[in-house]
Amino acid sequence: MTPDISQQQQINKDDIILDRINAMRLQEEDNSTIQIKNYFTAEVNEACRKAMIDWCFTVVDAFDLSRESVTISMSLLDRYLSSNNCKSCDVLQSKQQFQLVAITCFYIAVKIYEPVQLGIAMLLKLCRGYYKQNDIVCMEQDILAALDYRVYISTTTPMEYVRHYLDLLSEWDDVKDIILENAMSHSDNATLDIYFSTCRVSSVGIACLAGALEDESIVLTELEKQVIWSQLSRKLGYDIASNEIRTVEKRLLSKMTDDCCEPRRISQASLPRTSMNMASEQSSSPVSVMQMAR
Repeated sequence: MTPDISQQQQINKDDIILDRINAMRLQEEDNSTIQIKNYFTAEVNEACRKAMIDWCFTVVDAFDLSRESVTISMSLLDRYLSSNNCKSCDVLQSKQQFQLVAITCFYIAVKIYEPVQLGIAMLLKLCRGYYKQNDIVCMEQDILAALDYRVYISTTTPMEYVRHYLDLLSEWDDVKDIILENAMSHSDNATLDIYFSTCRVSSVGIACLAGALEDESIVLTELEKQVIWSQLSRKLGYDIASNEIRTVEKRLLSKMTDDCCEPRRISQASLPRTSMNMASEQSSSPVSVMQMAR
C-alpha cells in the first residue's frame, strides 16, 4: 500500500531528523576529542565550578539568553581543564584563574550559540573591573589552542537531542512545550554535576526527556508514556533503555533539587520502555569562587 502524501512527508521529515541525530552520535564516538575527567584539586573543587555556573545562569536570565549557553560554556570549561594542554594545569592551582577561565568559556559560548554577542566591554562591566580585556583575550587564545580550535565539538547539548526526539513524536505536539520546559530543568541540573560531562550527551538527553515525562505537570497516563517510549525506540533503532542510559537517568533523577533551579519533586520514573536495536544592563559582578568555596 502506497503511503499518502502526508505520510510520505512525515517519513521524509523523520529521515532528516534521524540523519541529524546519527551525525551527533557519531561525533560522540570521535576518539580524537578530549575525554573529560574529574580535574578538581585541593584549590579548585566542585564548589568553585558550581559557583561559576550559578553566576552564568544569573547572567543569561538577566539578558534573556538561552540557558543552553551555560551548558556549552561548561562543556568548553571541562574539556579545557581535562586537556592538560597549554595553561590548563596551572589554572587549577588558582581560584582567581579558574574564575577567569569559566568567564571566558561563557564568553566564547555566547559568541558561538547566541544570535547576538555579549560584548567584551559588557563582560568586563559585569566583572566590575576585576579582570582586564587583555586577561579575557589571552585566556580565550589559550583555551582555543588547548582545544585545537575544535570548539564546535562542545556545542551539542542534551536539549538539542530532546528537541530532535520530540520532533520524531509529532503525535504529541500538544504537550511538547511543557515537556521541553521540564526537560530544560533537568538539563540545568545535569550542567551542575561534572559527572554528566563525562557521559554521552545523547544519554543525558534521554534522561532529561524521561524526567520531563514523569513531572507532575505532564497530564499523561502510564500507557501513553509507554506508547511514547515505544514510538521513539522504534524510530531511533537503538537501545534507549541500555544500562548506560539507565545509570545516567537514575543519577539525574536523584538531583531534582539544587540551588540554581526552583525545587521540584524527585521523579520516580521507572522507564517502562522496551529496548530496541541582551535587553538591559546588569550591574551585578560574578560571584567570587574564592568566597563561595570557603
